[in-house]
Amino acid sequence: MSVKVVFWQNQITGQVVMGLPEQYPAPRYYNKIVAQTAHDAEHYSQVMREQEAAREAMIDEEREQIEGEILRNLRGHMHSQIANARNNMNRDFLKIWLARQETFLDKTKFRRESYLHSEAYESGR
Repeated sequence: MSVKVVFWQNQITGQVVMGLPEQYPAPRYYNKIVAQTAHDAEHYSQVMREQEAAREAMIDEEREQIEGEILRNLRGHMHSQIANARNNMNRDFLKIWLARQETFLDKTKFRRESYLHSEAYESGR
């Protein structure tokens, strides 16, 4: 590799992040990892992707714990409002609102994956 890829690994948490070019030192509490071969760079890139996936899963779980309960309670309340609506106009409005809520995008269904530029170029991403 003409330009070596540099990663920094946190000594405390073990998290791997992209680093600055090779001539710059690593920050405090980080080890500098210089990928000598493309295989090394792909390995550490894979480690970063796995860490990112674990972090995203934790965020999704936390979001579900907070937002999921709120949305379930709101939908239950809307169903009781539909059952007790004073007139058909209110009932129709609430039914439309519930139908629109079903079409909103679920943020937990999207998955993002990071690649090194060279990896993405080679695999056509």
